[in-house]
Amino acid sequence: MTNGWMSGFNRICEWIARLAYVNVLWLCFTILGLFICGIGPATVSLFSIIRKWLQKEADFPIFKTFWLSFKKEFVKANLLFFSLLFITIILYVDWVLIQSMTGILHYLFLMVFAIVAFLFSVIVLYIFPVYVQFEGDIFHYYKSAILVGISHPIRTFMIGLAGITNILICLILPGAAIVFGCSGLSYFVMYISYSIFSQVSDNAKFKNEGKAIEG
Repeated sequence: MTNGWMSGFNRICEWIARLAYVNVLWLCFTILGLFICGIGPATVSLFSIIRKWLQKEADFPIFKTFWLSFKKEFVKANLLFFSLLFITIILYVDWVLIQSMTGILHYLFLMVFAIVAFLFSVIVLYIFPVYVQFEGDIFHYYKSAILVGISHPIRTFMIGLAGITNILICLILPGAAIVFGCSGLSYFVMYISYSIFSQVSDNAKFKNEGKAIEG
């Protein structure tokens, strides 16, 4: 019983160390890209590492894998990040303009804004897991992210709640942001997303096997 407890405790410590390490790597590589050009590729690299862990891959050099992913995806990941940033700016400008409106137009545009902002939030939650899971162009990632999010509302709600909780924890305990601020949330997001991808893959495989049997 003692050995089992110690084994569980060691696994927890190992995962804490892993998440802290990749979080520091994310911060360092974000700085390496001068922040604005580093966030996208660093985040893609972080999700790539977490995806390998979820696939039960453990014996690989974390730093080297992170660095190779950062270099390989630098341009494409930045295109994705700047597209997200551009939409965010557009939404902010729209919000400011809507606040200056009065009457029926205010409520009409506010309703449209709420719908668009919600859909964009869903995209932001899933876009990086989709990026590291599938090959495609930027439009493909947007489309896949929104389809996955809308198709699984409960899991999307869980991820959104985890994001809000993570922000509150980092505001209350700033030190936590340095250790687990990005990696902890990214692990949870990738864990939920990967379970969806696996479920979709299993369903597709089941359908294909059914067609083969019928044939």
